[in-house]
Formats: sequence, C-alpha cells, structure tokens
Amino acid sequence: MAKAGGKIDVTVKVFGGLRGLLGQARITISLPLGSDVERLLAAIAATHPELSSRLREGIERGYVSALLNGRNIRFLDGLETRLEDGDSLAFLPPVGGG
Repeated sequence: MAKAGGKIDVTVKVFGGLRGLLGQARITISLPLGSDVERLLAAIAATHPELSSRLREGIERGYVSALLNGRNIRFLDGLETRLEDGDSLAFLPPVGGG
C-alpha cells in the first residue's frame, strides 16, 4: 500500500564489488507511486552516480542481475518493471571463482 503523498518505499540491496560504491549493503529509497526500475536508477544517480551507471550498464549488457523480490527483471519488463511499496530490489554482480 502506498504511503501518504503517493510515495512508495523500495529496499535496494547490493552485493560484491557494488557494495563499495554504495558504502553499505542496503538502502531504502522513496519514489513516487507508479515508479519503475528506470526511475529507481535515476534516484540512485542523484546520490551515487557511479553506482547507478554501473548498475545500468551491467543490466543492459547482461552481467548484473537485478532481482525484484527474487525474480530477475529480465523476465519481467526489464527497466520498465513497475515497483510497489515494500519491494526489495537486489543487484548481483558476476561472481568469479575457480
């Protein structure tokens, strides 16, 4: 349910090397009702432009996974995926190992 003033709160979680760009593991961002992932990235850019740029590029090139409540946005509506109050969006960079 949206908050007063038509706002929603979305929890953003970052993992791996992306965490250093945010300075913490998670933040909560307030957005206007009807916002999508694209709008969320724009909001992140206001305070963390390098993180937003890396997320956008990674999503577009397919090497950063964006999971909305556990579902990859690639299988939803991509950057146009609508967000709801209380959603959790996790960004996962590629993991190497051997």
